[in-house]
Amino acid sequence: MLTDFLLRLLARVPAMLGSTFFAVLIWTFVAMSKRYVATKNIPVVVRSETSLQTVSSGLPERLEVKFEGDGWKILSLFLAKTEWVIDPSNELSKNILTIDAAKNPTQYIKPLPADVDVLDVQPAQFSVTLDRKLTKTVPLYLLGDLLPALGYTILDYKLSPDTVQISGAETLISRIEQWSVVPSVDNLEGAFVARLPLSDTLKGYVTTNVSLVTLTGRAEKLTQTEFQDVPIRLLGEPREGSVTLIPNKMNLTVGGALSDLVNLHAENVQVTVDYHDIVADTIGSVQVAVQLPPRIKVLRQSPERLQYILRR
Repeated sequence: MLTDFLLRLLARVPAMLGSTFFAVLIWTFVAMSKRYVATKNIPVVVRSETSLQTVSSGLPERLEVKFEGDGWKILSLFLAKTEWVIDPSNELSKNILTIDAAKNPTQYIKPLPADVDVLDVQPAQFSVTLDRKLTKTVPLYLLGDLLPALGYTILDYKLSPDTVQISGAETLISRIEQWSVVPSVDNLEGAFVARLPLSDTLKGYVTTNVSLVTLTGRAEKLTQTEFQDVPIRLLGEPREGSVTLIPNKMNLTVGGALSDLVNLHAENVQVTVDYHDIVADTIGSVQVAVQLPPRIKVLRQSPERLQYILRR
């Protein structure tokens, strides 16, 4: 008997679910047909593609706008990429543009659904400075170091494209000689490819023709090698007198990428000390200078400092 009851109950489940869904649908339609008041912070952007001038200062990042409208229209407003758009193309004779945001907001809010009213805008008024628009091309560079995986080193890399076209107010663009790329990747090993964003420190004031660049490069495993009894050469030895270095040879441990160290030979390693450093010394020992090919570093050296005998 219990089994029959359960079977009848299960048979009614689809009808119950359908009724519930229909009821929710009716409630949603009725609720969303009512008028609501909602507040949204919208970004302020400058559209100056066809203008001879653009904004150089005074631009607020966002405005707080209070809307009223049917629920469906308010929902579409929040789902859309709503912006406060300033077009300076009609302001050729002005250096200062004052915008009464609360007076005629529908002129600037895009897109704005029909039958949606703007009740308030904060700040209600603001002024921006206008300047002649300038466009130029500048090289790109990494804003920081690339971070390889543990036990690896960055062998080489390149950005593509390696230049970017920037556009904005002449007072801003004329001072920019290069544009940075954010190195937003790490743990690199082997051959790598990544898409990196351009920095956006002048957002709203400067536009770029690309927002992402491609980074390609190689990260190789680190290794090390040792050089014993590397001779130390004295630079600037005086014509009169003599200098005896103690010792006159040293041991070096250097590290770098495997492909670099394979081609590193003793004749590529130069260790020097400058006579002028010896003359200026006050503690009885001096440091040496080690010249190595690019990307190779000294890990250890023995001794750390040299003593000397100076005869004049």
